[in-house]
Amino acid sequence: MAEKHENHYNFKRTILITGSTDGIGRQTALELAKENFVIVHGRNIEKCKATIDYIMREGRLTDKSNLDFVAADFSDLKEVSDLAADVEKRFPRLNVLLCNAGVLLPKRTESRNGLELTFQINHLAHFLIINRLLAILKENQPSRVIIVSSSLHSWHKIDWKDVMAEREYEKYLQFSRTKLMNHLTSFALHRLLIRQGCQFRVTSNVIDLGHMEARGRRSRSTSLSSSDTALVLNSGVGTLLTLVESAALENVSGKYFDCHGKQTRSSSDAMDERLQQKLWEMSEQLCKDYLNSGPRIASNCTINDAQGTNH
Repeated sequence: MAEKHENHYNFKRTILITGSTDGIGRQTALELAKENFVIVHGRNIEKCKATIDYIMREGRLTDKSNLDFVAADFSDLKEVSDLAADVEKRFPRLNVLLCNAGVLLPKRTESRNGLELTFQINHLAHFLIINRLLAILKENQPSRVIIVSSSLHSWHKIDWKDVMAEREYEKYLQFSRTKLMNHLTSFALHRLLIRQGCQFRVTSNVIDLGHMEARGRRSRSTSLSSSDTALVLNSGVGTLLTLVESAALENVSGKYFDCHGKQTRSSSDAMDERLQQKLWEMSEQLCKDYLNSGPRIASNCTINDAQGTNH
């Protein structure tokens, strides 16, 4: 699996979907694989291979020319960094990054990096991937970054003195805070791309897929990419397909969409540029050992547009 994959040159888009071995992630991969090259992501090789077999079977695909996978456990930032390097090497035409992976942990757990695990999986791993893959997304513009969040982002403010929930941990409290971080990251990325002259050539949007209480366990965690609710699956997948494929959204960035695809307003905290910058700088510091080994977000787009914003 180490060689560069050439087949994706023949498809409309090359799309990486994190957390795509079950639930909405898997169903979205299934639908997108009909006309695009899809990179499945899961925690291990076995789950990824099983997902590709599922997509082949359910999508009635004749071969695997439009499917491949990358495996990484987001509880280890080294694996996340290796995933980014693998994607850079094997899929240089990447132009859609769909950040879907997420967990709801019943008890406070630490990652292999010593960080609170909900924070690392829901926010920091995706922050690292975005930073590491932004260079090739710029090269393949127009490109799209889509982060899956939740309406729960408005439930709680971030406790900046207890980001790792060492003093207080409650699963919905920490989940809500990490979903707010998704909004802050998406909007901060949008503003950064505008400053770099990448207006609408790389877009950054965030989507609410509804309340996805999980059915399965992921080694002490509940995977939010799983759901038994057909309504949530159908509306969520449909909205994700629109955000990935619709030409009408080519020049839409810095926006928040509900699970029905309607633009809606984020919480006041999510739109606070000072909080966006604060989270970005904190996340850079936490990822510094892994950002140094890859392209930094400071590189400019090759084509400059007039300055402006659609936020």
